[in-house]
Amino acid sequence: MKVPAWVALSLACGCALMLSACVPTVRPTAPDVPTAPAGRPPPSTIGVTISIPIKPLLDSAEASVPPSQSVREYVEFFGTGGPDRPSCGIGCAYDVKRSPLSFAARADELTTSFTLSYWLSCRKRISCKGRLVTGSCGKNEPRRRISESLTTQITVLPDWSTDASTTDRGAVAQDPCAMGRLGVVDVTDKLAARFGELGKNLDGRLERGLSALRPKAESVWRLLSEPIQVDAQTWLEVRPEKVSISGYQISTDALQLAANLTVQPIVEVGAQPAALVSSLPNATPGIAGSGGGFEVYVPVTPDYSAVEAALKHKLKIGAGGLRYPPAGKHYLTPTDVTFYGYGQKAVFKIAFAGIAEGFVYLVGTPHFDTDTNSLSFPDLDYSPESKKLALDSIQWVDHDAFIRNLRIRLVIDLADPVSQAKSKLSYVLNRHYGDIQLEGVLSDVVLTSVYASPEQRRFVADFSMKGTVKANVQ
Repeated sequence: MKVPAWVALSLACGCALMLSACVPTVRPTAPDVPTAPAGRPPPSTIGVTISIPIKPLLDSAEASVPPSQSVREYVEFFGTGGPDRPSCGIGCAYDVKRSPLSFAARADELTTSFTLSYWLSCRKRISCKGRLVTGSCGKNEPRRRISESLTTQITVLPDWSTDASTTDRGAVAQDPCAMGRLGVVDVTDKLAARFGELGKNLDGRLERGLSALRPKAESVWRLLSEPIQVDAQTWLEVRPEKVSISGYQISTDALQLAANLTVQPIVEVGAQPAALVSSLPNATPGIAGSGGGFEVYVPVTPDYSAVEAALKHKLKIGAGGLRYPPAGKHYLTPTDVTFYGYGQKAVFKIAFAGIAEGFVYLVGTPHFDTDTNSLSFPDLDYSPESKKLALDSIQWVDHDAFIRNLRIRLVIDLADPVSQAKSKLSYVLNRHYGDIQLEGVLSDVVLTSVYASPEQRRFVADFSMKGTVKANVQ
């Protein structure tokens, strides 16, 4: 509770030879500085890349289709009923060999190409009443060729399942099959159809193999839903909230899916927090490269007693003390210093003795210098009441010089605690967790608030640590 300002002019004087010595006493009330609540950073983004091997699936699909097909002479009618009357169709024998499958990928599309080489031997009646005429192509001469391609569209659905849909782009004869009197016999589509199961096999194997996508996404969600221990009493809670799929890329080796996790990370000091209980939600559409980076507020907790001792050392308290001004018989000497923090403001209580005694309060805004890792108070100045009493009662002191000197001396070195906090957090953001590799870079360190209580011997400086965090899942 505030009380009216007063200055007790103590006449505790030893009167000798009718002379009296008067020592002014300055005792202002503590300034009313409201405690600013700790802030909360905006939501962060973690980029997630999930890789699913595709080559084994493609190899499996290829193995499911025989490399060759053959039929003994003249028993393949190709749906014509055969050369005998009354059908008077055609009867053939053939041997078809398939080349190894060739795969090419672009965006979300996979193209499968292969070549068929064959010989074909047939017989047919030129007229239904005529005799059988026999001919062949690709036998005892270069085999005839057919090229074929299939296009497989792969779609990742919001529930993390996939849909593979293959379209046959058709077979194209590279060489005509001319059989003399039988003319050109074109059974390109019919021979290619002998390998028609390839598209269905591709779809099935891709969908089954890519079903691993959801479990991998769940493993990331589960990891980041649990507190990650930074040190004995410090925990990182990433707290995922939602996820979007920003794109996926097909190669002949793997499907790579890019997602963005929206998270609300915090760092807690104390006992292990409870895990966040939530299941992987359906994904929403996202934009490649979107996201605001990663930002977390990290409480740095220097030892209050060590900070206090360092401040006293700078003011030479306990070692004779500083003199303001340094020469002359009218001077002040600091005898104690106490540090308070209220979030956005800090207060120093400076006790002094000398030509006057008592204490003053100085109020300043904390500023963190990233070059020196030190906490300073560039606008440090008397509280309003302290200023009035000091100017009225201690008129022989250059108060501007006194304040300037205190601004230089009242600087708190935070290099070790800030470096350790950043190093420990960086360590847990660059580790393997099972099949998940986190990769984090914390590039910016910004002071957000300072809290200090001499009664509790507690000092906490909150820092915003910004950068990027990625999760790669193999």
